[in-house]
Amino acid sequence: MGGNTLRVGIAGKRGLSFVSGLRAFPQVKIVAYCEADGARRVTDSAKHEIPLTFDGNSYEAMLDHVDAVVIGTPMNMHVPNALLALQAGKHVLSEVTAAVSLEECWRLKDAVTASGKTYMFAENYIYGKDPMLILEMVKKGLFGDLYYGEGEYLHEVRHMHFTPDGKPSWRQYWQVGQRGCTYPTHSLGPVMTWFTALDPAERVESVICVGTGTHTAPEYPHDDTNLMLCRLRSGKLIRVRLDMVSNRPHLAYYYSLQGTQGAYEASREGNPARIWIGENKPDEHRKWRPITEFEEHIPAVWKEHEEAAKTSGHAGGDYHVGRNFVKAILNNEPSPIDIDQALEWTAAGLCSQISIANGGTPIQVPNFKDPAQRPKWLDG
Repeated sequence: MGGNTLRVGIAGKRGLSFVSGLRAFPQVKIVAYCEADGARRVTDSAKHEIPLTFDGNSYEAMLDHVDAVVIGTPMNMHVPNALLALQAGKHVLSEVTAAVSLEECWRLKDAVTASGKTYMFAENYIYGKDPMLILEMVKKGLFGDLYYGEGEYLHEVRHMHFTPDGKPSWRQYWQVGQRGCTYPTHSLGPVMTWFTALDPAERVESVICVGTGTHTAPEYPHDDTNLMLCRLRSGKLIRVRLDMVSNRPHLAYYYSLQGTQGAYEASREGNPARIWIGENKPDEHRKWRPITEFEEHIPAVWKEHEEAAKTSGHAGGDYHVGRNFVKAILNNEPSPIDIDQALEWTAAGLCSQISIANGGTPIQVPNFKDPAQRPKWLDG
Protein backbone atom coordinates (compact mmCIF):
# COMPACT_ATOMS: atom_id res chain seq x y z
CA MET A 1 0.00 0.00 0.00
CA GLY A 2 1.15 3.45 -0.87
CA GLY A 3 0.50 5.62 2.20
CA ASN A 4 -3.18 5.22 3.08
CA THR A 5 -4.17 4.14 -0.43
CA LEU A 6 -5.04 0.55 -1.36
CA ARG A 7 -4.46 0.16 -5.09
CA VAL A 8 -6.67 -2.53 -6.63
CA GLY A 9 -6.42 -4.22 -10.00
CA ILE A 10 -9.22 -6.21 -11.61
CA ALA A 11 -8.51 -9.22 -13.81
CA GLY A 12 -11.45 -10.25 -15.98
CA LYS A 13 -14.74 -8.47 -16.59
CA ARG A 14 -16.57 -10.55 -13.97
CA GLY A 15 -14.48 -8.77 -11.34
CA LEU A 16 -16.18 -5.47 -12.18
CA SER A 17 -19.24 -6.62 -10.22
CA PHE A 18 -17.36 -5.85 -7.01
CA VAL A 19 -16.46 -2.26 -7.89
CA SER A 20 -19.08 -0.53 -5.75
CA GLY A 21 -18.17 -2.62 -2.71
CA LEU A 22 -14.46 -2.00 -3.19
CA ARG A 23 -15.09 1.73 -3.42
CA ALA A 24 -17.08 1.74 -0.18
CA PHE A 25 -13.81 2.84 1.42
CA PRO A 26 -12.20 6.14 0.29
CA GLN A 27 -8.73 4.59 0.70
CA VAL A 28 -9.39 2.33 -2.30
CA LYS A 29 -8.28 3.33 -5.76
CA ILE A 30 -9.10 0.94 -8.62
CA VAL A 31 -6.12 1.69 -10.78
CA ALA A 32 -5.88 -1.19 -13.27
CA TYR A 33 -8.04 -3.46 -15.41
CA CYS A 34 -6.85 -6.55 -17.27
CA GLU A 35 -9.23 -8.02 -19.86
CA ALA A 36 -8.64 -10.12 -22.97
CA ASP A 37 -11.61 -8.66 -24.87
CA GLY A 38 -10.25 -5.44 -26.36
CA ALA A 39 -13.62 -3.78 -26.90
CA ARG A 40 -14.76 -4.53 -23.36
CA ARG A 41 -11.40 -3.37 -22.01
CA VAL A 42 -11.97 0.07 -23.53
CA THR A 43 -15.65 0.50 -22.64
CA ASP A 44 -15.39 -0.99 -19.13
CA SER A 45 -12.35 1.05 -18.12
CA ALA A 46 -14.06 4.24 -19.30
CA LYS A 47 -17.32 3.40 -17.54
CA HIS A 48 -15.62 2.66 -14.23
CA GLU A 49 -12.91 5.32 -14.58
CA ILE A 50 -9.99 2.89 -14.34
CA PRO A 51 -6.84 4.61 -15.65
CA LEU A 52 -4.56 1.66 -16.52
CA THR A 53 -5.53 -1.17 -18.85
CA PHE A 54 -3.78 -4.41 -19.74
CA ASP A 55 -4.56 -7.07 -22.30
CA GLY A 56 -4.94 -10.77 -21.52
CA ASN A 57 -1.20 -11.38 -21.92
CA SER A 58 -0.16 -8.61 -19.53
CA TYR A 59 -1.59 -9.80 -16.21
CA GLU A 60 1.85 -10.00 -14.58
CA ALA A 61 2.66 -6.48 -15.71
CA MET A 62 -0.50 -5.23 -13.99
CA LEU A 63 0.68 -6.67 -10.67
CA ASP A 64 3.50 -4.11 -10.56
CA HIS A 65 0.91 -1.35 -10.15
CA VAL A 66 -1.40 -2.77 -7.47
CA ASP A 67 -1.55 -3.91 -3.84
CA ALA A 68 -4.52 -6.24 -4.32
CA VAL A 69 -6.09 -8.05 -7.23
CA VAL A 70 -9.65 -9.20 -7.96
CA ILE A 71 -9.64 -12.39 -10.03
CA GLY A 72 -12.70 -12.65 -12.24
CA THR A 73 -11.17 -14.73 -15.02
CA PRO A 74 -12.40 -18.19 -16.18
CA MET A 75 -12.36 -20.96 -13.55
CA ASN A 76 -9.23 -22.64 -14.85
CA MET A 77 -7.27 -19.39 -14.49
CA HIS A 78 -8.17 -18.69 -10.85
CA VAL A 79 -5.25 -20.57 -9.33
CA PRO A 80 -2.59 -19.53 -11.91
CA ASN A 81 -3.64 -15.89 -11.47
CA ALA A 82 -3.78 -16.18 -7.66
CA LEU A 83 -0.35 -17.83 -7.41
CA LEU A 84 1.28 -15.05 -9.42
CA ALA A 85 -0.39 -12.39 -7.29
CA LEU A 86 0.43 -14.02 -3.95
CA GLN A 87 4.04 -14.63 -4.96
CA ALA A 88 4.25 -10.93 -5.85
CA GLY A 89 2.96 -10.00 -2.39
CA LYS A 90 -0.55 -8.98 -3.41
CA HIS A 91 -3.83 -9.58 -1.60
CA VAL A 92 -6.30 -11.73 -3.56
CA LEU A 93 -10.07 -11.81 -3.97
CA SER A 94 -10.90 -14.84 -6.12
CA GLU A 95 -14.08 -15.74 -7.92
CA VAL A 96 -15.57 -19.23 -7.58
CA THR A 97 -14.57 -21.98 -7.74
CA ALA A 98 -11.21 -21.61 -6.00
CA ALA A 99 -9.50 -24.30 -8.11
CA VAL A 100 -10.17 -26.94 -10.75
CA SER A 101 -8.14 -29.82 -9.27
CA LEU A 102 -7.13 -31.12 -5.86
CA GLU A 103 -3.49 -30.48 -6.71
CA GLU A 104 -4.34 -26.84 -7.40
CA CYS A 105 -6.10 -26.68 -4.03
CA TRP A 106 -2.95 -27.72 -2.17
CA ARG A 107 -0.69 -25.42 -4.18
CA LEU A 108 -3.02 -22.50 -3.52
CA LYS A 109 -3.03 -23.32 0.21
CA ASP A 110 0.79 -23.31 0.20
CA ALA A 111 0.92 -19.96 -1.59
CA VAL A 112 -1.56 -18.24 0.72
CA THR A 113 0.26 -19.53 3.81
CA ALA A 114 3.66 -18.45 2.50
CA SER A 115 2.47 -15.00 1.41
CA GLY A 116 0.91 -13.80 4.65
CA LYS A 117 -1.52 -11.82 2.50
CA THR A 118 -5.31 -11.72 2.62
CA TYR A 119 -7.02 -14.29 0.43
CA MET A 120 -10.80 -14.04 0.24
CA PHE A 121 -13.15 -16.32 -1.66
CA ALA A 122 -15.84 -14.34 -3.50
CA GLU A 123 -18.80 -16.56 -2.57
CA ASN A 124 -21.42 -13.86 -2.96
CA TYR A 125 -24.48 -16.02 -2.22
CA ILE A 126 -23.57 -15.93 1.47
CA TYR A 127 -24.37 -12.23 1.53
CA GLY A 128 -27.93 -12.35 0.23
CA LYS A 129 -30.57 -10.84 2.49
CA ASP A 130 -32.26 -14.14 3.38
CA PRO A 131 -29.05 -16.13 4.00
CA MET A 132 -27.79 -13.36 6.29
CA LEU A 133 -31.11 -13.27 8.14
CA ILE A 134 -31.06 -17.05 8.61
CA LEU A 135 -27.47 -16.88 9.84
CA GLU A 136 -28.49 -14.42 12.56
CA MET A 137 -31.36 -16.67 13.64
CA VAL A 138 -28.99 -19.65 13.72
CA LYS A 139 -26.54 -17.73 15.91
CA LYS A 140 -29.38 -16.87 18.29
CA GLY A 141 -30.26 -20.55 18.60
CA LEU A 142 -33.74 -20.16 17.15
CA PHE A 143 -33.42 -23.28 15.00
CA GLY A 144 -31.89 -25.33 17.80
CA ASP A 145 -29.30 -27.93 16.81
CA LEU A 146 -28.90 -28.06 13.03
CA TYR A 147 -28.65 -31.45 11.37
CA TYR A 148 -29.77 -31.14 7.72
CA GLY A 149 -29.52 -28.54 4.98
CA GLU A 150 -30.06 -28.21 1.23
CA GLY A 151 -28.79 -25.98 -1.53
CA GLU A 152 -29.85 -25.97 -5.18
CA TYR A 153 -28.42 -24.19 -8.20
CA LEU A 154 -30.74 -24.71 -11.15
CA HIS A 155 -29.52 -22.34 -13.82
CA GLU A 156 -29.77 -23.21 -17.50
CA VAL A 157 -26.74 -21.52 -19.08
CA ARG A 158 -26.38 -23.23 -22.44
CA HIS A 159 -26.28 -19.81 -24.11
CA MET A 160 -23.01 -19.19 -22.23
CA HIS A 161 -21.29 -22.26 -23.68
CA PHE A 162 -20.15 -20.25 -26.70
CA THR A 163 -18.41 -16.92 -27.06
CA PRO A 164 -20.03 -14.20 -29.22
CA ASP A 165 -17.94 -15.36 -32.18
CA GLY A 166 -19.19 -18.95 -31.82
CA LYS A 167 -16.16 -20.51 -30.16
CA PRO A 168 -16.54 -22.83 -27.14
CA SER A 169 -16.35 -20.89 -23.89
CA TRP A 170 -14.53 -22.06 -20.77
CA ARG A 171 -17.89 -23.16 -19.31
CA GLN A 172 -18.24 -25.81 -21.99
CA TYR A 173 -15.35 -27.77 -20.51
CA TRP A 174 -15.09 -26.77 -16.85
CA GLN A 175 -18.82 -26.74 -16.04
CA VAL A 176 -20.60 -29.12 -18.41
CA GLY A 177 -17.68 -30.94 -19.99
CA GLN A 178 -17.32 -33.16 -16.93
CA ARG A 179 -19.63 -35.14 -14.70
CA GLY A 180 -20.28 -34.30 -11.08
CA CYS A 181 -21.07 -31.21 -9.05
CA THR A 182 -18.72 -28.95 -10.99
CA TYR A 183 -20.09 -25.67 -9.61
CA PRO A 184 -20.97 -26.35 -5.95
CA THR A 185 -20.08 -23.34 -3.86
CA HIS A 186 -23.16 -21.15 -4.41
CA SER A 187 -25.25 -23.98 -2.94
CA LEU A 188 -22.86 -25.27 -0.31
CA GLY A 189 -21.34 -22.03 0.99
CA PRO A 190 -24.36 -20.41 2.68
CA VAL A 191 -25.48 -23.68 4.27
CA MET A 192 -22.00 -24.38 5.65
CA THR A 193 -21.84 -20.90 7.19
CA TRP A 194 -24.98 -21.78 9.14
CA PHE A 195 -23.53 -25.04 10.42
CA THR A 196 -20.13 -23.58 11.31
CA ALA A 197 -21.77 -20.66 13.14
CA LEU A 198 -22.73 -23.17 15.84
CA ASP A 199 -19.69 -25.44 15.49
CA PRO A 200 -16.56 -23.84 13.96
CA ALA A 201 -14.95 -27.29 13.73
CA GLU A 202 -17.67 -28.59 11.42
CA ARG A 203 -16.54 -29.47 7.91
CA VAL A 204 -17.46 -31.55 4.87
CA GLU A 205 -15.79 -34.89 5.52
CA SER A 206 -17.02 -36.97 2.56
CA VAL A 207 -19.29 -36.77 -0.46
CA ILE A 208 -21.24 -39.08 -2.71
CA CYS A 209 -22.56 -38.00 -6.08
CA VAL A 210 -25.03 -39.46 -8.57
CA GLY A 211 -26.59 -38.09 -11.74
CA THR A 212 -29.62 -38.51 -13.95
CA GLY A 213 -27.69 -39.14 -17.14
CA THR A 214 -27.75 -36.83 -20.17
CA HIS A 215 -31.11 -36.03 -21.77
CA THR A 216 -31.48 -32.33 -22.63
CA ALA A 217 -27.99 -31.74 -24.02
CA PRO A 218 -26.43 -35.15 -24.73
CA GLU A 219 -23.52 -33.50 -26.53
CA TYR A 220 -22.11 -32.78 -23.06
CA PRO A 221 -21.12 -35.48 -20.56
CA HIS A 222 -22.56 -33.45 -17.68
CA ASP A 223 -25.70 -35.07 -16.22
CA ASP A 224 -28.83 -32.95 -16.49
CA THR A 225 -29.15 -33.05 -12.70
CA ASN A 226 -26.39 -33.93 -10.26
CA LEU A 227 -27.04 -34.69 -6.60
CA MET A 228 -24.18 -34.40 -4.13
CA LEU A 229 -24.70 -35.59 -0.56
CA CYS A 230 -22.19 -34.13 1.88
CA ARG A 231 -21.56 -35.95 5.14
CA LEU A 232 -20.16 -33.59 7.75
CA ARG A 233 -17.60 -34.35 10.45
CA SER A 234 -20.46 -34.65 12.95
CA GLY A 235 -22.42 -37.04 10.72
CA LYS A 236 -24.94 -34.37 9.72
CA LEU A 237 -25.99 -34.00 6.08
CA ILE A 238 -26.18 -31.39 3.34
CA ARG A 239 -27.75 -32.15 -0.05
CA VAL A 240 -26.66 -30.14 -3.10
CA ARG A 241 -28.46 -30.22 -6.45
CA LEU A 242 -26.78 -28.81 -9.54
CA ASP A 243 -28.52 -28.48 -12.92
CA MET A 244 -27.19 -26.24 -15.68
CA VAL A 245 -28.85 -27.64 -18.80
CA SER A 246 -32.48 -28.60 -18.07
CA ASN A 247 -35.31 -26.73 -19.76
CA ARG A 248 -36.94 -24.95 -16.82
CA PRO A 249 -37.06 -21.55 -15.11
CA HIS A 250 -34.01 -20.60 -13.07
CA LEU A 251 -33.88 -21.39 -9.36
CA ALA A 252 -30.39 -20.43 -8.32
CA TYR A 253 -31.08 -19.43 -4.73
CA TYR A 254 -32.92 -22.34 -3.14
CA TYR A 255 -31.94 -23.44 0.37
CA SER A 256 -33.52 -25.28 3.24
CA LEU A 257 -32.48 -25.88 6.81
CA GLN A 258 -33.71 -28.25 9.51
CA GLY A 259 -32.92 -28.03 13.19
CA THR A 260 -34.37 -29.43 16.38
CA GLN A 261 -36.40 -26.25 16.99
CA GLY A 262 -37.37 -25.11 13.54
CA ALA A 263 -37.06 -25.19 9.77
CA TYR A 264 -36.50 -22.82 6.85
CA GLU A 265 -37.36 -23.17 3.17
CA ALA A 266 -36.37 -20.58 0.60
CA SER A 267 -38.71 -19.27 -2.06
CA ARG A 268 -39.50 -21.86 -4.72
CA GLU A 269 -41.43 -21.33 -7.93
CA GLY A 270 -43.17 -18.18 -6.76
CA ASN A 271 -43.93 -19.34 -3.22
CA PRO A 272 -42.46 -17.01 -0.58
CA ALA A 273 -39.64 -18.10 1.70
CA ARG A 274 -40.97 -19.48 4.97
CA ILE A 275 -39.92 -20.38 8.50
CA TRP A 276 -41.36 -22.48 11.28
CA ILE A 277 -40.09 -22.14 14.85
CA GLY A 278 -41.52 -24.23 17.66
CA GLU A 279 -40.90 -26.51 20.61
CA ASN A 280 -41.98 -29.80 18.99
CA LYS A 281 -44.84 -30.44 21.40
CA PRO A 282 -47.08 -33.35 20.26
CA ASP A 283 -50.24 -31.24 20.26
CA GLU A 284 -48.61 -28.14 18.84
CA HIS A 285 -50.25 -26.47 15.87
CA ARG A 286 -47.50 -26.12 13.29
CA LYS A 287 -47.88 -23.48 10.61
CA TRP A 288 -45.34 -21.93 8.28
CA ARG A 289 -44.81 -18.17 8.61
CA PRO A 290 -43.43 -15.97 5.80
CA ILE A 291 -39.83 -14.90 6.27
CA THR A 292 -40.98 -11.28 6.26
CA GLU A 293 -42.33 -11.82 9.78
CA PHE A 294 -38.75 -12.38 11.00
CA GLU A 295 -37.12 -9.28 9.57
CA GLU A 296 -36.15 -8.04 13.03
CA HIS A 297 -33.29 -10.53 12.70
CA ILE A 298 -31.80 -8.90 9.60
CA PRO A 299 -28.25 -7.96 10.67
CA ALA A 300 -27.42 -4.30 11.14
CA VAL A 301 -24.71 -4.41 8.48
CA TRP A 302 -27.28 -5.37 5.85
CA LYS A 303 -29.60 -2.52 6.84
CA GLU A 304 -26.73 -0.04 6.92
CA HIS A 305 -25.59 -0.87 3.39
CA GLU A 306 -28.89 -1.89 1.79
CA GLU A 307 -29.12 1.05 -0.58
CA ALA A 308 -25.45 0.92 -1.58
CA ALA A 309 -25.68 -2.83 -2.19
CA LYS A 310 -28.40 -2.30 -4.78
CA THR A 311 -25.71 -0.95 -7.11
CA SER A 312 -24.12 -4.39 -7.44
CA GLY A 313 -25.24 -7.80 -8.64
CA HIS A 314 -26.43 -11.03 -7.04
CA ALA A 315 -28.98 -9.37 -4.75
CA GLY A 316 -26.32 -7.12 -3.26
CA GLY A 317 -23.96 -9.98 -2.49
CA ASP A 318 -21.23 -8.62 -4.77
CA TYR A 319 -21.18 -5.33 -2.84
CA HIS A 320 -20.65 -7.07 0.48
CA VAL A 321 -17.91 -9.30 -0.95
CA GLY A 322 -15.95 -6.30 -2.23
CA ARG A 323 -16.49 -4.27 0.92
CA ASN A 324 -15.55 -7.11 3.27
CA PHE A 325 -12.39 -7.87 1.30
CA VAL A 326 -11.17 -4.29 1.67
CA LYS A 327 -12.26 -4.13 5.31
CA ALA A 328 -10.20 -7.22 6.16
CA ILE A 329 -7.09 -5.73 4.52
CA LEU A 330 -7.39 -2.25 5.99
CA ASN A 331 -8.16 -3.47 9.51
CA ASN A 332 -5.78 -6.44 9.38
CA GLU A 333 -8.72 -8.76 10.17
CA PRO A 334 -9.11 -12.44 9.28
CA SER A 335 -10.54 -13.04 5.83
CA PRO A 336 -14.35 -13.34 6.03
CA ILE A 337 -14.24 -16.36 3.68
CA ASP A 338 -10.74 -17.71 4.07
CA ILE A 339 -8.59 -20.14 2.13
CA ASP A 340 -9.68 -23.19 4.14
CA GLN A 341 -13.37 -22.52 3.51
CA ALA A 342 -12.68 -21.81 -0.15
CA LEU A 343 -10.82 -25.09 -0.59
CA GLU A 344 -13.25 -27.21 1.43
CA TRP A 345 -16.29 -26.06 -0.57
CA THR A 346 -14.40 -26.31 -3.85
CA ALA A 347 -12.90 -29.72 -3.04
CA ALA A 348 -16.31 -31.14 -2.17
CA GLY A 349 -17.26 -30.62 -5.80
CA LEU A 350 -13.97 -31.98 -7.09
CA CYS A 351 -14.41 -35.11 -4.97
CA SER A 352 -17.97 -35.45 -6.27
CA GLN A 353 -16.47 -35.88 -9.74
CA ILE A 354 -14.47 -38.84 -8.46
CA SER A 355 -17.54 -40.25 -6.71
CA ILE A 356 -19.87 -40.11 -9.72
CA ALA A 357 -17.20 -41.70 -11.91
CA ASN A 358 -17.13 -44.59 -9.45
CA GLY A 359 -20.86 -45.19 -9.22
CA GLY A 360 -21.54 -42.94 -6.25
CA THR A 361 -18.77 -44.26 -4.02
CA PRO A 362 -18.16 -42.11 -0.91
CA ILE A 363 -15.01 -40.01 -1.33
CA GLN A 364 -13.14 -38.36 1.54
CA VAL A 365 -12.67 -34.60 1.20
CA PRO A 366 -9.17 -33.45 2.19
CA ASN A 367 -8.83 -31.43 5.37
CA PHE A 368 -6.68 -28.53 4.23
CA LYS A 369 -6.13 -27.44 7.83
CA ASP A 370 -4.31 -30.69 8.58
CA PRO A 371 -0.63 -30.55 7.50
CA ALA A 372 -0.43 -34.34 7.75
CA GLN A 373 -2.82 -34.65 4.78
CA ARG A 374 -0.68 -32.47 2.51
CA PRO A 375 0.73 -34.74 -0.24
CA LYS A 376 4.50 -35.09 0.07
CA TRP A 377 4.89 -35.23 -3.71
CA LEU A 378 4.03 -31.53 -3.88
CA ASP A 379 7.65 -30.88 -2.85
CA GLY A 380 9.05 -33.18 -5.53
